[in-house]
Amino acid sequence: MTLRRYIPFLLIILLGACASNKEVFRSFYYWKPKFEIAGDDAKMLAALGSDRIYLKCFNLAWDHPTKGVKAKDVLKIKTSEIPANLEIVPVAYIDNEIFKHIPVKEVDLLADEFFKVFSEFSDSASFSWAELQIDCDWTVDTKDQYFSFLNLLKARLKPIEQILSCSIRLKHIKSPDISGIPPVDRGMLLYYNMGSIDEPGTRNSIYDSEVAARYVSYIKSYRLPLDIALPVFTWGVHQRNGSVISVIQNLSLKETRESGMFVEKAHGLFVPLAGCYFKGSYFKDTDRLRVEEISPGKSLKAAMQVKPFLKSQNIHVALFHLDSANTSRYGQDAFEELYSVFE
Repeated sequence: MTLRRYIPFLLIILLGACASNKEVFRSFYYWKPKFEIAGDDAKMLAALGSDRIYLKCFNLAWDHPTKGVKAKDVLKIKTSEIPANLEIVPVAYIDNEIFKHIPVKEVDLLADEFFKVFSEFSDSASFSWAELQIDCDWTVDTKDQYFSFLNLLKARLKPIEQILSCSIRLKHIKSPDISGIPPVDRGMLLYYNMGSIDEPGTRNSIYDSEVAARYVSYIKSYRLPLDIALPVFTWGVHQRNGSVISVIQNLSLKETRESGMFVEKAHGLFVPLAGCYFKGSYFKDTDRLRVEEISPGKSLKAAMQVKPFLKSQNIHVALFHLDSANTSRYGQDAFEELYSVFE
């Protein structure tokens, strides 16, 4: 056989070798005020081989009355509450509003405040960690302050032993020359919340395949190793006079339809029959409720859409988020199918 005839066989071998070296790690986000993983959820994680939790530990927000930074929703957790086989990645949500009020020269004070809150959290929780993740929806006008903050955080981590990652939105992916590329070790691409929640014409701001298609091709050239987070959640958007009044977490189409309080004018768009209380919110008869539900089919579509553009050999696939309402809607088989797309 000539060398030319060998080439196709060599390519197959090389491609097979590349594929076999790829590692996909299964994980979930945990975004609730109280930590509890037990019973069916713990068994499901073990069955799926999901051994990592991205755990929201607190928020840092801008407090307008004091004109300063305030820690909110600090999670109370103890090592004994964490299943032995789970790796915890602490995640802190930083409100972008903070960076609009703090100049670059004062970011070191913010870093001090961050580590004060984080140290109090991690000391009380007493678990070890190898990665710290920051979630912030930065903008062009806050880029310098935010990136300076990330550099200060990274400088305080233990070299090699600990890494810094941060969330990345699709808008950041499309225009890296404008948005900048954050100075972290890895990025977590949030493949959801890609639409405008308050625009009247929005049908589903969590995931819209047509919106995603405008951005997805830019992922491959992004100069940062990327992991991927996919949506498995649902919510209701309560609107009054065109403005968002509240977001009702874990609200499904089924629950809304069966409540008997609304008329469905179009798919997922509801109008109250009369003024009523629903899920802790008061609805006037002129209010509107848009239920944005991510089904297993939509999650699978999102996974298949983004998968060809992810170039990292080692990738963490995180599902947002671990909650009994979401796990009961999906079930283990649907989660298994989602993870398998990337393997």
